[in-house]
Amino acid sequence: MGLRFGGFLLENLLMICTLYIGWLIWAFLVFPQGQTPAKQLLHMRVIYIPEARAARWWRMFFREFIAKGIIGLLASITLLIPYFWLLWDRNRQELWDKMATTLVVTDPADRLRPPRPPAASLPE
Repeated sequence: MGLRFGGFLLENLLMICTLYIGWLIWAFLVFPQGQTPAKQLLHMRVIYIPEARAARWWRMFFREFIAKGIIGLLASITLLIPYFWLLWDRNRQELWDKMATTLVVTDPADRLRPPRPPAASLPE
């Protein structure tokens, strides 16, 4: 749980330091590996639970922008309670993880990194 909170703080620091533009570019590059910039630096990964694999680009986009936006609106009218959901959830999921069917895990050895597609060869 401490690593998740550290990731939250680091994510916000990266957004501020890069004026959001750098964070967005970096995020769109690492979303296909199931990561955000802070999760990449902290060796964490977002897993898509039904397929037990790293979340892909569209799921990460939904999680980071749509689900977190909805939860942010909900939190603004409920004394920020949804942001503390992680503290009592048995799977340590935030509400946006539940919406996106994802789970955040540590992956220090990069074992959950999606394989890269083979390079296309030129016809001879």
